[in-house]
Amino acid sequence: MAFKPPRQRRSHETLERVLDAAESLIRERGFESMTIAEVVQLSGSSVGSIYARFNNKIGLLQAVQVRYHARVQNAIFAAFSGDHGKDESLDEAVARIVREMSRHVLSDPQLFRAFVVQAVFDPGVRARGERVNAERRDKVTEILLTHRDEIRHPDPEKAARWVYSMLMAALRERVTYGERGELSGEFSDEEIVTEMTRVAASYLTMAPSAPDVGD
Repeated sequence: MAFKPPRQRRSHETLERVLDAAESLIRERGFESMTIAEVVQLSGSSVGSIYARFNNKIGLLQAVQVRYHARVQNAIFAAFSGDHGKDESLDEAVARIVREMSRHVLSDPQLFRAFVVQAVFDPGVRARGERVNAERRDKVTEILLTHRDEIRHPDPEKAARWVYSMLMAALRERVTYGERGELSGEFSDEEIVTEMTRVAASYLTMAPSAPDVGD
């Protein structure tokens, strides 16, 4: 871990101000353009105190990532675990999953983009993102498999896991390249949610292809 967690209350309050400042600057200008000097100025901290806690700018991002994932993971799991009734259909469960995942990712694109891009270069950022993704994927799979009887794919568990992979691939492309992206740029956020819901539901309920004659 490229940062030192605080032990005292006062240190924790200082850290929260620094992380608030870093998040604000990343949202405003992007991680690449943010500087430690700007974080110092906005948080009312000092260069020395920041480098005493963080090895470098990536260390600061890792601390932002830890707090962000804790906050968002709790919100996503709360939405997934709420009272949705025993009568919820597979289509309704798919729509809920796509809606909640998209809402949390697309509502903070610059932060999410920073984690995705820096994961290519930093193993700590990558490992933390993979761990969070695995937890979300397992939860999505659990929800979808409660509708196993409605899934027509020959391997329901693989299909459920693939739905999560498809959704995250689309959302990552969106936040990485934005509305100018070649693959998703022609769609609004609302259209991405609508079309991904349609694709996922169709994939799960589509009848298996008939074998070729002679197989």
